[in-house]
Amino acid sequence: MKRLWNQKRIGTLLALVVGIFAAFHFAVPVSAGEEIAASNLILGSITLKENSSYVSEEYAGVINLNVKNTDIVCASIDSQNRVVITAVGSGSTTVSYWCRHSVSEGWVNTIVPVTVSGQSSSAATVNADEAGVVFAQQNVNVGRGASYTANDIKVNGISTGAANLLWVSSSDAVASVNKTTGEIQGVSAGTATVYAIDPNTKYCGYLNVTVS
Repeated sequence: MKRLWNQKRIGTLLALVVGIFAAFHFAVPVSAGEEIAASNLILGSITLKENSSYVSEEYAGVINLNVKNTDIVCASIDSQNRVVITAVGSGSTTVSYWCRHSVSEGWVNTIVPVTVSGQSSSAATVNADEAGVVFAQQNVNVGRGASYTANDIKVNGISTGAANLLWVSSSDAVASVNKTTGEIQGVSAGTATVYAIDPNTKYCGYLNVTVS
């Protein structure tokens, strides 16, 4: 009789432990890496000229940003959860990301086909009275471990600060750039192109960066 009572007590304790573990397990929030896309969406193809950009609508959240061919476009997420796609070379590729339009909606696996063809008239080499993002100095030399932040920048002839633009590097292994401040860090010897995008006009300029 005593043995039967002990078995019942052990069974009750085991059930209690399992119940507590299950409750704790399901109470733990799921991380972004463990999220599951609720649906898939292929957007209409966009066509860009080199050194120009596309800026998406504002989302409630964006994760898992991926570019199939970074020799054709670079992509980044700005402070307003917009995806900024910048054309850097001719060809066709795709950009994919998960987004949601509100915090109550599920993630949507979004694919954007992109074709880059031709040169933009708003390249960084245009004069200050022409449209585009213009730098006073386009070729920059940065030592390994040193930093550089561009100043005297103009958009459509109007002065602006580096922090008003979105920045992306063609090679973080050579020159990394803070996407919100524009501070460029020399990482290793070589050359890289650092792009600056104006989110309002979608114009794009660039700096040729040599790290030595």
